[in-house]
Amino acid sequence: MRIGQRLGLGFGIILLLMVGTTVAVFLSLNRIGKVLKMVTIHSVNKKTFDVLKENIEHWLMTTEYIIKERNLSKLDYHAILEAQIVKELQEIDWSVYGEAIAALRIEIDQTFTNIEKLANTVQINIRLGNAMPPDTKDMDNAIDEFEAEASTITDALTTLDEMVNTIYNQTLAFSEKNEKNSRLSIYIAVPAVVIFSTIYAFFITGGITKPLRMLGAATKRIAEGTYDAKLDVKSSVEIEELFVSFKEMSIKLEDSYNKLEELSITDKLTNLYNRRYFDEALEREVLRARRLQHALSLLFIDIDKFKHFNDTYGHPEGDKVLQRLGQIIKERARNGVDVACRYGGEEFVVLLPEIAGRGAIAVATRMLRDFGNTKFFIQPNDETVQKTISIGIAELGLSTDVKALLANADSAMYEAKKSGGNTVCLHHKA
Repeated sequence: MRIGQRLGLGFGIILLLMVGTTVAVFLSLNRIGKVLKMVTIHSVNKKTFDVLKENIEHWLMTTEYIIKERNLSKLDYHAILEAQIVKELQEIDWSVYGEAIAALRIEIDQTFTNIEKLANTVQINIRLGNAMPPDTKDMDNAIDEFEAEASTITDALTTLDEMVNTIYNQTLAFSEKNEKNSRLSIYIAVPAVVIFSTIYAFFITGGITKPLRMLGAATKRIAEGTYDAKLDVKSSVEIEELFVSFKEMSIKLEDSYNKLEELSITDKLTNLYNRRYFDEALEREVLRARRLQHALSLLFIDIDKFKHFNDTYGHPEGDKVLQRLGQIIKERARNGVDVACRYGGEEFVVLLPEIAGRGAIAVATRMLRDFGNTKFFIQPNDETVQKTISIGIAELGLSTDVKALLANADSAMYEAKKSGGNTVCLHHKA
């Protein structure tokens, strides 16, 4: 074959491989996006369903208490639970499930309505007392009816829980398999293009050797996690088209990698960093402070009596409190300097590089004040609630290691709680 024919054939094959790779990557990213969306829907559904199941269990307990004990003292809490159950039933995206789950949902709705009507009837009977009309339902029959309906809704919830968990696990497994297959296709297709291009360039004139070497180097950079491939050399039309496709692929790969990396280190509820990122940042900042002989302070923040708030008003209201505290911490932290994280549950931590004790107290005091001035409106109760936080502060000393710094801040936070909460406490060096 002539040189021109070899060039045409070689570049044609390379172009086809690159276009195929680009298409494969595009389709993989598109498929990953759809799967991630489904995983998100199922994750939210599962979380909401877990709360729904817990609220229905509590609601059944209050209903049983009202019916059997003929006592209306828990009626307000009973009403709150009913409103939450209705809200959570509406929040679940039932459209992603099949007919079997749809039938269970209808059964739960109907049974919930039956028990609700029964409870209302019993409440009327209790209030009427001796004035109860003769045709009113007998209390013993009400107990029997409640126990039958409660058994039905409990069995339906158990079955629904198993089905939701099964579908959720299947979706996760499918997501992991899809991601694995997508990565496999990328890491097979791209090296295949590089190998073919390198071998072909070795036997071709020097005019195409340099562009192909640059393509191989750029692909290697992508495999190592660097996506800023610069392919600006002027060459034949075929090579330039190849470079354009390669640039598009690298951009898409970088965007996908950055999305996954951000999700892995971010707390979904508060948009702060998560504990995994904090552990890495703490090691890094302590080493940096030691090397540069700079100050380093750590805030350990905990919401006062948060469990009681959750038990009283429910987890959705508790999530609003956590989100607001996360927002305040983010507003008061220095962007790009301080490291603000949700440590777990209602606990938050903030690393303050180059800030000593007094400066850390000032930052913590502003956070404590902003949060204390926040008012949370509880819709079902038509009630406004204010919460407080306790903040412990520790400084990095000459003999303080990573574990000791965290332990000192935690200890200071508990000292703040012991003094009644809603205060800032600085750990005193021994």
